Amino acid sequence: MTDQITKLTGLAAILAALSTTPALSQTMDAGWDADMDGALSQDEFATGLGDRGIFGGWDTDTDSMLSQDEFDDGVYGTYDTDASGDLNEAEYGMTDGAAGFWNRDETVDHQAWDVDGDGVILANEFADGWGETGRFGEFDSDADGSLTEDEFTTGIFGEYDADGTGVIEEPELTDVGDDMGDEGFWDV
Repeated sequence: MTDQITKLTGLAAILAALSTTPALSQTMDAGWDADMDGALSQDEFATGLGDRGIFGGWDTDTDSMLSQDEFDDGVYGTYDTDASGDLNEAEYGMTDGAAGFWNRDETVDHQAWDVDGDGVILANEFADGWGETGRFGEFDSDADGSLTEDEFTTGIFGEYDADGTGVIEEPELTDVGDDMGDEGFWDV
């Protein structure tokens, strides 16, 4: 009987480890966890995010800074999954749950952003509504009206580091793995 309990306990430990593997492996396989400690430091995260090229893709004037407009357009583009230039209900509904990266701790009535009531949120309607959330200012740590890549990365890191420990570990790491993986929120 003792051998069976020992075997079951060992099997349970193996199954528990395997159940966390997919989220971890997406991030680890991408080489993000340089020291292989099962967590991401801010430096490791900055390297991984930088390798994705998101900041550069949003910096449309290539001045190595994000203006408020570039930031707004970049966020808008993360939701305009069909690149149609407008957010339909399914796309802006994503901000209220499934892909709510930009809305994790907020309750925002995105339907109110549809000023003309036509059922789609145009880029200008989004920019006005998004501007009211103050997120750009939260990322702009030196309050100069633009974001450096470091400010951008630090802001994104802070969104994942929900407990504020300065390290992204489970369960936060699962969010990074899901969002950075194929068809994830940041899939670029």
